[in-house]
Amino acid sequence: MVAKALLFIFIHLLASASLALPDNSLRIVTENWPPVTYEKEGQAQGMAVELAHLIQKEMGESDPIEVLPWPRAYHVAKTRPNTLLFTVVRTPEREQLFTLLGPIANGEIAIYTRRTADLSFSDLNYVKENYSVAVHRGTAFHKVLEDNGYKKIVPVNSSISGLKMLMAGRVDMLCDDVLAIHRISEEAGYPYDAQKKVTSLQHSSLYFAFSKNTDKDIIEKWKRSFEKIKKNGTYKALYKKWFGPLSSPTEVLLVSNGKKAPIIEL
Repeated sequence: MVAKALLFIFIHLLASASLALPDNSLRIVTENWPPVTYEKEGQAQGMAVELAHLIQKEMGESDPIEVLPWPRAYHVAKTRPNTLLFTVVRTPEREQLFTLLGPIANGEIAIYTRRTADLSFSDLNYVKENYSVAVHRGTAFHKVLEDNGYKKIVPVNSSISGLKMLMAGRVDMLCDDVLAIHRISEEAGYPYDAQKKVTSLQHSSLYFAFSKNTDKDIIEKWKRSFEKIKKNGTYKALYKKWFGPLSSPTEVLLVSNGKKAPIIEL
């Protein structure tokens, strides 16, 4: 009986010690934002997902990629070490919250309306005060609208939901990115060109975001592999596949605590 008790205590101590060990595995999370990132038949898909897989292949690794609602994915990345979130629009706030690696892609945050809309957009101040605009809640797009003084912001759970509200006439406008707007329209069941741009708000640059206290060796391995893919032409071909004639960014940049590492032009 004593021997069994001692054995039980020994196993329990081993288990406790095991649980106390640091978890150096990388958790990778993304969101549903086609065509950059999305889920199909239970698998992560999209331009940035393919890029992540290419980087993983270069490193000889295969950590799974989870597709989560944006608020949850963002919370995980802010609170859990050794987490990679993508894609993240680079902002000064996020430069402090994460270590950013990119750019994955360069886009443009803009306001869109229905192509058939009979609305006046000649007075931008009037637009900001009186027209409702849907936006994916908690995203950089949401923050840009607030910073630009839009008063009738309607937060939604996804860009596709926002586009459906726009086309149904429940809101006047939608805020999203030129990289995604046409694919979002198709995913929502509307023609490719069902919407038109009202105004551009700012250029966007999309990055991988590593959480605080992520192992520096992990980040360095991702950086080196990303550099190789940009240098050998694989990245440029991937960009053309997804974004056609849009110019692909050639540099690799690492930003940590607001400090930029030297740009590597490839």
